Amino acid sequence: MKLLKFFVVSLTGLFYLSAVAQTAQTGQKVQMQYIATFEAGQPGAGIYKLYDVSDDVICYVLMPDTAARKQVDGKWVYDSNTLGSLSCLKANSQAKSPIKK
Repeated sequence: MKLLKFFVVSLTGLFYLSAVAQTAQTGQKVQMQYIATFEAGQPGAGIYKLYDVSDDVICYVLMPDTAARKQVDGKWVYDSNTLGSLSCLKANSQAKSPIKK
């Protein structure tokens, strides 16, 4: 459960705080492609559809619209939340999937 919360908080930071660049980055991370946002059925939350090109996987992430954060020793630390869910499935797109006859 802690890993799921960490992933949700990390994705929140990716979407809403991507404009804030940190000066001490150790390396470039591969990013999933943002596809769409859907209503989550409750205020302050959304369902985000992401696509991982390298693994041909689509993920749906339920998470808060905003993340609370604070700066500690020059790095951003995100507060925990009580809302989050992650569901992924193989996309089977034509570009990645071999056609079986």
